[in-house]
Amino acid sequence: MTSSSVTRQRMWTRPLWVAGLMLLAGLLLVACQSTPPAAEPAPTEAPAPTDTPVAAEEPAATETPEAEEEPVATETPAAEEEPEVTGTPAAEEEPAATGTPVAEEEPEATGTPAAEEEADSGEAAMSDAAAYGEYIAVLTGGCGCHFNRDLGAMAGGNRFEGPFGEVFARNITPDEETGIGSWSAEEIAAALQLGVRPDGTQLHPIMPYRAFSVLSDQEALDVAAYLLSLEPVANEVSERDLANEPAAFTPAVAPPAEPHTDPVARGEMLVTIARCGACHTPTNEDGSPNMEMYLAGAMVPNSDDYAANITPDDETGIGRWSEEEIANFMRTGEFPDGSLTVGAMAQQIERRFSRLTEEDALAIAAYLKSIPAVSSTR
Repeated sequence: MTSSSVTRQRMWTRPLWVAGLMLLAGLLLVACQSTPPAAEPAPTEAPAPTDTPVAAEEPAATETPEAEEEPVATETPAAEEEPEVTGTPAAEEEPAATGTPVAEEEPEATGTPAAEEEADSGEAAMSDAAAYGEYIAVLTGGCGCHFNRDLGAMAGGNRFEGPFGEVFARNITPDEETGIGSWSAEEIAAALQLGVRPDGTQLHPIMPYRAFSVLSDQEALDVAAYLLSLEPVANEVSERDLANEPAAFTPAVAPPAEPHTDPVARGEMLVTIARCGACHTPTNEDGSPNMEMYLAGAMVPNSDDYAANITPDDETGIGRWSEEEIANFMRTGEFPDGSLTVGAMAQQIERRFSRLTEEDALAIAAYLKSIPAVSSTR
């Protein structure tokens, strides 16, 4: 074979060899990409996501601490803070606003124990009114004309006779049938200040309503509260028999609504209801008080005692006494020199004036110092 023939033969066989190599490489490449060993591992390991640690992390989205933090929004302390107003322990503090000690403070003004305290305070006020009414009644003489010794109560029955006829002290206990139990406090106050009964009948002035007319409305109601607080005692009292029916009474000055606070005015009221003038003021021939000698001293009715001059006259009265000495005498019967009074005045101090408060005793002293000084011959 010629060299040229050999050369041509190599040129034809080289492409075939190369092509064979390329075909073999392609087959090998296809075999590498599609052989079962390379493709199978993925399908056989695919179930692993449910068993491997990575799969365990997926459920963690509902069971791990982070998932527990989500329920926290309704059950943890933060959630309990929201129910504070509705149903959690903090909400139990809201019921406290209606039933616990905190709530008892709010109902104080509406209907809880505090409201009971208000009711109690109302009863206490009534009790205080009765106590003050008794104090006033004692200073007037304790309504002694009405005291029935046999019954041991202010059940009335004592008889008073004179040119006017005869009258009987009424039963002033709160007995419904024979006393004043059916009278209202206002009706009792009207009897004290104006001398008028609920039926419009005028009381005889032997009952000292003219003196009691200086009581304030409140003080008259307090006396009524005291009388209504007494034990009811049944005692039928005879009716009066008068020569003439008493005239209606109208006070010269309308009673004030509240008690006087000015010492002199208060003292005047106390001296008036205590009827100091009945002993210390001399009378005219007709039995009326001699107002020119008001409190200047006189003989005590139905007694051998002489009631001293208690005007501020320096020589015959109490002008040289200090207000404190007068007040002390009213409560104790002790004179400025330390000696003690005797007789009718001692009895009045023991029964009545020893009950005076210091303030009221000083008010009486202030009033006695304010009236005109009158010289007495005695």
